[in-house]
Amino acid sequence: METSSTQLALLHHISNVVSSAQDIEVIFSELVMLTMNVTHSDACLVYLIDHATNEIVLRASQLPHDAEIGNVRMKMGEGITGWVAAYNSVVALPRNASADSRFKPFSSLQEDTYEAFLSVPLVDAGEIIGVINVHHNERHQHSADEVAMVTFIGEQMGGLIARAKLAEHYQTALRRMETLGAVAQAISAENYLERILRTITEMLAETLDSAICSILLADDEKKELIVSAVRCSAPDYIHYMPIPMKGSLIEYMIRQDHPIVIPNIHNETQHVYPELARKSGLMSLLAVPLTSQGKVLGAINIYTRDERSFSQDDVGFVKVVAGQAAIAVRNARLASQTLEMKRTLEARKLIERARGVLQYKHKLTAEEAYLRLRNESRRLSRSMRDLAEAVILADDLDEGR
Repeated sequence: METSSTQLALLHHISNVVSSAQDIEVIFSELVMLTMNVTHSDACLVYLIDHATNEIVLRASQLPHDAEIGNVRMKMGEGITGWVAAYNSVVALPRNASADSRFKPFSSLQEDTYEAFLSVPLVDAGEIIGVINVHHNERHQHSADEVAMVTFIGEQMGGLIARAKLAEHYQTALRRMETLGAVAQAISAENYLERILRTITEMLAETLDSAICSILLADDEKKELIVSAVRCSAPDYIHYMPIPMKGSLIEYMIRQDHPIVIPNIHNETQHVYPELARKSGLMSLLAVPLTSQGKVLGAINIYTRDERSFSQDDVGFVKVVAGQAAIAVRNARLASQTLEMKRTLEARKLIERARGVLQYKHKLTAEEAYLRLRNESRRLSRSMRDLAEAVILADDLDEGR
């Protein structure tokens, strides 16, 4: 009866911890300590599955492991922890745990030298999302109640992690919707392309927490990519521009018209400036083409200082922004072409009028008047439009006398 009351109180305590409004890291820490108290163990480690890399990664520990958190990784099925994650099964080893054929030691984890080892999957709604490991320094026979309690704590952790990820996903989606709205507003409000592109790079850098976010436009004649806008925390980046397209990753991306994701650019021989990456501490790259009406105009490059496998959501989000940036570039170029055509037409009208003035004043043929304008333009190094305006102005002044 006393045991049942103790277990009931323990379950009530676990529920209170999980349902509290504390930060998830604090709750994790409390659950880890609670697990150790329940099992009278010497250490407890929590691993979570990284679906992007198909690895199981150390995320929490009772002992200080600042350097190991996020860096101790195993493939699914690798080590006892990976095996538990792959097969969703409990492993209880009462002694000499390191002798198990599945055991994978890490020299930086002193827990790997302990005798007894209990590994239990973290599950949410039937899906395994991680593993909780309990270590005893001395031999320890794990009871059925002990395994059941750690399994229950694991289920509570699993639900907590799933809710935290859902909340994070919601916040991420909200930030991205706000970014897309702001980008659309900038494009509709601004006529100045450089300002629009700079706004886009700043918003992307903030949203994706990147070290560098740049928009590069292709110069088809020079076969180069020119930086049109950049948000940069690596000062040397801009000094390495423009980027030669031949043989580069960006040339490959433009040719394929498809985003590329490089988790570690130091392993990529086609990266144009490896010394810049090393010096600036750059690690991962997401490059997305700017495509408009079937033509690739350039690229958005996003660099991070951590090794990151950008998710499909990340890529999809940047593709939408790239599409809007491409529209802004295309519209600016069309506006520039229209303005140039208008200026050309106005210049032609002025030249025709000036030619008429010369014909009348100097009794010249149309061809002779045109040749005089052209020759004077070359001699004075002035455009024919400027010279035509001067001729017309002089004629107007003569008539005013």
